[in-house]
Amino acid sequence: MSIPPKRIILPQVVDPRRLVNQGVTLTGEINPDFCIRLAEAVDEISQPIVVNLVFDTAEQGRKVVRGTASTTVILACQRCLEPMELPLAVDMALGIVWSEDQAKALPRELDPWIVEDEAGDIAALVEEELLLAMPFVTYHSEDQCSATASHATGEDLGEIKEENPFGILEQLKNSGSDN
Repeated sequence: MSIPPKRIILPQVVDPRRLVNQGVTLTGEINPDFCIRLAEAVDEISQPIVVNLVFDTAEQGRKVVRGTASTTVILACQRCLEPMELPLAVDMALGIVWSEDQAKALPRELDPWIVEDEAGDIAALVEEELLLAMPFVTYHSEDQCSATASHATGEDLGEIKEENPFGILEQLKNSGSDN
């Protein structure tokens, strides 16, 4: 009988300087309760938020964190309004900085992670990256969506009599000339 691997829940806050100096790799899950904005943007976070972060020193002594994060969320299809699963996965390459000026000096391939104190909130970092990975519009593929193309285009509505918005004025004008 095999024992399933134990899930490692990562801390919300870490000391990035210490982790870089030690060359630490963090692999585990972020508690979804720490990702309030992501939870508000979707109907449900349906899968664990799995994270792999490698803290290291790059060229010119820059402190960096590279890694991946993934989860699956449930949200409404914009066509049929039924729930749908959306897998989210991101690759991160971040320069750890302590000010806006340092962030501006980073090379283009690194996004800034501004850590104002000794402690950095990795849950907020991962949450931000996952939010940025969400598409603006979400919908099922056409073969899975309960709203057909004809519903979306209005083809099945038949002929709709167009009303003249000035029809009432025309009636009033005509009834006034009858007097």
